[in-house]
Amino acid sequence: MPDTAPAVLNRDLPTGPRLVLVANPGDDHRMVRRLAAVEGPGRLVVRPTPGGRVSDLALDILTATGRSPSALLADRIPTSDAWAQAAAQLTADQTRHLVVDRAHRLPGDALELLADLGRRAGATVWLIWPTTEDDKHVPAPLRAFRDAGYRLDAIDFRAFMRELPPPPRVLTGGLRADAETPWAEGTGPALPMQDFPVFLAHCREKLPGNTFTAVRAVYDREVHLADQWLTRRGLTGHHTHPGSPRHTRAFAARLTFHLRDHRIGPAPDQAHALARLRGIQTALFLRGYLLRWQYETLGAGPTTRLLSQLTARVCDKLRAAATIEDAAATALSIHLSHGPTGLGLITCGNTAPDGHTIHLPVTGSPYISEETRFLTVPWKWRSHRHRPIELSALDVLHLESDDPVLLPDHVAPLIAAHLAYRRQQGATDSDPLFVHPDSPGVKSPEPGLREAVLRTCHRIHLNPAWLHRSHCRHGDEDQRDAQQAGWMHHRGLDLIPLSDHVRSRL
Repeated sequence: MPDTAPAVLNRDLPTGPRLVLVANPGDDHRMVRRLAAVEGPGRLVVRPTPGGRVSDLALDILTATGRSPSALLADRIPTSDAWAQAAAQLTADQTRHLVVDRAHRLPGDALELLADLGRRAGATVWLIWPTTEDDKHVPAPLRAFRDAGYRLDAIDFRAFMRELPPPPRVLTGGLRADAETPWAEGTGPALPMQDFPVFLAHCREKLPGNTFTAVRAVYDREVHLADQWLTRRGLTGHHTHPGSPRHTRAFAARLTFHLRDHRIGPAPDQAHALARLRGIQTALFLRGYLLRWQYETLGAGPTTRLLSQLTARVCDKLRAAATIEDAAATALSIHLSHGPTGLGLITCGNTAPDGHTIHLPVTGSPYISEETRFLTVPWKWRSHRHRPIELSALDVLHLESDDPVLLPDHVAPLIAAHLAYRRQQGATDSDPLFVHPDSPGVKSPEPGLREAVLRTCHRIHLNPAWLHRSHCRHGDEDQRDAQQAGWMHHRGLDLIPLSDHVRSRL
């Protein structure tokens, strides 16, 4: 059948979700190349399994979003949950165009669920329909989408090329330098490992002149930024004497957030991480605190341990190998360098919709000093057999700091997808972000999350040092290990207040 002008099926329906029926007579091979070209951010092309069932279409959509087919089969996700995860993933990815190839092979029930999916995700649905003049199946998708309130349009291949052009291709180079990166990212120089009092002296002795100048610039800038942070945030708002155990504990919590989320963790390379650490150590020492780095306990390549393990590649593996909930829990566990203890206390309202920040709520009486506030635990959890360690989130995750957890850009979509999934389940701002699958709000989700994180880490071939099973003596299984665990502990860092005598002489 020759190409014809776009045909408008109905203009009388109110403005709402849009369905575009793309006529592809004879299953033209040009459509295959065109679909490969239109894929990109905000656009998802789904190629359904031939002869598949209704449940297979949801798995095909999840596969198109980046999930591993073998992992989907291994998880045995129920059909209703698979469609809910698909809607949450499309919402988190901000998918605005959902293109389904060879849609005429889909059963009618699948088209109804697809219409509901597009409405929940707010995406335009494009159905590639190899219609012919005597095709009797054309009205089938129209009924399902018309009942869902869609605006229905029918276009040909030429109109499809005009209305959905390929996205612009962004060419990026392998090396980049800017004002904050004096050398190309990932190619920093090998810096001496001497401690912060003599770090710059050894850099001057061992590094070429231009390289030393670049390292000195990073070092000086970090000293300045750390001093500003100490004045404006780090040492302010405490009601106890500087150097006291309570003051040091609260200050260490803030410092952990600052180093992990802003300075050391997101450093572009090892040289930046080490230079930043030495500058921060200098600024802290002048304020009466010693940030000790025992790098000899980290083994070979200690500077690599300073950087965050939650890289973009690890996030891609998490997205492919785990469900939405398991990927989010594993990402938080890796970012915090601790098991999922305390994650059941995070609420949906304290999680940013884009997934970039999670505000761990600090509750308690406003008349109590900030250092003594703690997160309350649902009373129903206490009737469910738990060890005290699972209820003491304050000691485990250092939640006495009211700084929000800042997540990198490549991690945020994992958290945003799980938040959208919980919203699909009807969760409000006061509901927890992670729930027990069988008894939400009654039982703690932490035992199930622990197994999910272990299973996910095994799938992506990651062996976190802070998470082991109950029979392992190296995991966070007792009170002593739990209090020592955390981001700073697994990087050989600890904060020691100087004596009043030394502090008075600084």
